[in-house]
Amino acid sequence: MILEDTSEKLYNQVADDLRSRIQSGGFGPEGRLPNFKELAVAYNVSMSTIKKSMQILSEQNLIVARAGRGTYVNTPDRSAGIASQNRRKVDQDTIGLLVRDIDGPYFSGIHKGLSDTARTLQKRLMVTVSVDDHHQEEMMYQLLQDQVEGVMVTTMRKSLHGVSVFEKMLAQHLPFVILQDVYDTPTFCFDADNYKGGRLAAERLLSRGITKFAAIVGEIGFRVDDMRLQGFTDGLRDGGVNVDEDCFVLRCSLGSEATAFDEGYKLGMSLDLKGIGFEGIFLFNDLIAMGFQKALLERGFSIPDDIVVIGFDNIDRCSEARVPLTTISVPRREIGQAAFKKLVQIINKEVKIQPERILLEPELIVRSSA
Repeated sequence: MILEDTSEKLYNQVADDLRSRIQSGGFGPEGRLPNFKELAVAYNVSMSTIKKSMQILSEQNLIVARAGRGTYVNTPDRSAGIASQNRRKVDQDTIGLLVRDIDGPYFSGIHKGLSDTARTLQKRLMVTVSVDDHHQEEMMYQLLQDQVEGVMVTTMRKSLHGVSVFEKMLAQHLPFVILQDVYDTPTFCFDADNYKGGRLAAERLLSRGITKFAAIVGEIGFRVDDMRLQGFTDGLRDGGVNVDEDCFVLRCSLGSEATAFDEGYKLGMSLDLKGIGFEGIFLFNDLIAMGFQKALLERGFSIPDDIVVIGFDNIDRCSEARVPLTTISVPRREIGQAAFKKLVQIINKEVKIQPERILLEPELIVRSSA
């Protein structure tokens, strides 16, 4: 279990997750929790953090310590939590959508596919947005669970809170699919083949005769970012590049689509570009790439003569950039259509939930920047 280092105290995060597992009957018929040491290892936190978490649950009357036997779920609360699963009433014509961001240029394409398919199948789409806040995500999930027959979801999957939402949906037998590629997916997830997209970017840079490379991607642990980088570096290696010596890789924590352009710009203004000495750069997101490109131009670099730039996603603004951006196109509308249809199949019991990735083909779109 991985805990994010956020403003939320770790003991509150652990308590939140344990509370969810208690309410969904996650500790089995006996209701016995692991001991403190086992919990500390499972959550990768200190013993003092576990003690504070358990104190919170005890004060909420969710657990009880039995001398010489361990800590157990307080039976009345646990029974009520399990029983609530059987009281779920849903609107048989409504599909829920729990997403991180609805306004950004990337997800708007997926939303188009979802909306088109909803109309075709005569379903309503109830949209909720978490804005990458786990408390908001929890509230939106609570709103949806009693009103829809199934849910399509994106989340900060690396965090504890993303895992909790998935576990709750499974425990309550709520049909759901995931609109992004995630590690350890518990159900069908839909995305582009990010690994193949990374390879396409590498092949394009190699075709330009470039020998010094750079890549900027998000932090380690998010599968989409990891696959794009892995595909890129594997593509370079297959082209004879010594990646360790000739490819500068920067992994950093980046915000939402709303801040991506500005973050790319700041990176482009702050990096020692001449010191790094690369001729071509791959950026894992178009908005980051366009912000970075703006900084390069302001610093006097010529694109693509001095530095070749490739992005990823093919959002609408790529062709309108000062130097139109070469990028990897993601079939976002088709992702939305395929995910919606699969969810309806699960709801109709035509297929069972299973951990399976459905990855659609990316495409290289060549413009002036590369």
